Amino acid sequence: MRRHHGPGSGPRYDGFEGLATMDAERTGKVVVGFDELEHSRQTVRWAAFEAASRQRCLLIVRAVPVPLEQFTRIRLPSEAVEFEPLRTESENELTSMVAECHEELPQLEIHTSIRMGHPAKILGEASERAELLVLGPPEQTQPWRVLLGSTSAELVRTADLPVVVVRGDRENERITTTPTEFTRVVVGVDGSRGSERAIEFAYEFASRHGAELVALLAWNEIRKFATSATTRRKLNWEEVHQTCQRVLSESVAGQRDKYPDIVLRSEVVTNEGAADALFSASEQADLLVVGSHGRGPIRSSLLGSVSHAVAHYAQCPVAVVH
Repeated sequence: MRRHHGPGSGPRYDGFEGLATMDAERTGKVVVGFDELEHSRQTVRWAAFEAASRQRCLLIVRAVPVPLEQFTRIRLPSEAVEFEPLRTESENELTSMVAECHEELPQLEIHTSIRMGHPAKILGEASERAELLVLGPPEQTQPWRVLLGSTSAELVRTADLPVVVVRGDRENERITTTPTEFTRVVVGVDGSRGSERAIEFAYEFASRHGAELVALLAWNEIRKFATSATTRRKLNWEEVHQTCQRVLSESVAGQRDKYPDIVLRSEVVTNEGAADALFSASEQADLLVVGSHGRGPIRSSLLGSVSHAVAHYAQCPVAVVH
């Protein structure tokens, strides 16, 4: 079941099977997952302000997991389980969430959807033709989540659109006090096509929010190939650094010309790996942007494993751009 909430309108219900026929799907939207976890309201709030900034509608999706399905990889058809007893409670939660968003963003068009089934599958279907998917952080407090992964972890790997994972204690404070204020965006660079898309996303986001942009290239492959201290000392580190700087400059050149007013700061790190460098950068960032895969001229700098790691452990929201 889907509900539409527009400025000055009452609720309107639509069958969710017709989801692809809506104007929102034709023009782009921001989709956000909503559940019973404590941080979920902050996640929706982040998505609401981002949708307003993009001048897009917001679709809040409440995916109700099939009982026991979360403990297995077996995905049962939703019609096999009675949904009605859970619907009223979910509708009340969504109504409250929509009202909260409209208190600060009265002109934002908000749609809601409630479905029973595997959350990753439901959110994946709901985000077809969307501009952005926003999720809460992967949950790792229970052993079965570590083994099987979470909804956020699965969608970070499989979605075909940018996915923002809203995480970090400092972010919870920012979104509560100054939700429209972004001061620093950090983007990981490695010269690959994947990082090109991440750079495009980061520049557009930083421009729209008036934030400083930090382009970070971390290369520490030498530890794999130079096993002895003697070999490492023989390397021309100045040349290594210059090569990295050249790759970084070439990677951002096109977007730098497109957004000449953006304050850009370039950083090359050669004393630690990409994940560690990005973790450190996230401590002072409002958004960390990475590509989903790397293997450009600076090989293995931003691989899928790195994007997966920062989505789990960074100290700020993370955008994984596919």
